[in-house]
Amino acid sequence: MEVFDWIKQFYKTRDQNSWTKIEDFIPDVFDCYFELHWDIGIIDDFPFDEFPEKNETIEETNARIKIEKKFNLFSNQRKESLYRQISLSELAERFNLPYSRKIIYQIKDTPGVSILEKSSNLNLKESIERLSKGQNLNLFVEDISRWPFDENPKQEYKNISLEEYFKLQNSFSFDFGTFLFPTSIDWCITTAEDLPMFVACKNEITDKIKKEISLELFQMDRDQEI
Repeated sequence: MEVFDWIKQFYKTRDQNSWTKIEDFIPDVFDCYFELHWDIGIIDDFPFDEFPEKNETIEETNARIKIEKKFNLFSNQRKESLYRQISLSELAERFNLPYSRKIIYQIKDTPGVSILEKSSNLNLKESIERLSKGQNLNLFVEDISRWPFDENPKQEYKNISLEEYFKLQNSFSFDFGTFLFPTSIDWCITTAEDLPMFVACKNEITDKIKKEISLELFQMDRDQEI
């Protein structure tokens, strides 16, 4: 069997209109599934209650800008350094909400809490380095036809380096249907349009996944709604 056949065969028969469960886009060759969550940061003394939720009037806009300027957030290209990394459980406690993998979408939308992209990229890269030690990695881009910058975009990458993987993912904004996996296919990291990242693995390496991946993981069932 060719290294990418397990994905190709799955996509030949899947329901093209369904993207609500893990089973809709990850082939059934794994035992355990985890949603992988980006790092989150918080500005501890940010005035969450005072920050206008809407931005429809001049008064609301001015109030938002005033607060952003006070905390050096306004037009700051290096603002990630202003945040303290926070776990989702601590974030839930901070806002008095139940612990949930979706808590970032349940709190008030303010610049006081933010995804830490640089930190997440670094932690993900280091996690994959540990997880893939001694293994060759392969990448399959399922929906490469969406890529507008190349008439003949490449869909299959054998023995891809992590440098090339992250260069591609940053070009894709982690928003294309991709599968990164070793030739043994005992684990796989996926991305998909408008969906979280997932890690799928065989039972025998579940503990290794939990140990080596430093981003927060939420175990899920294959038929669970995303």
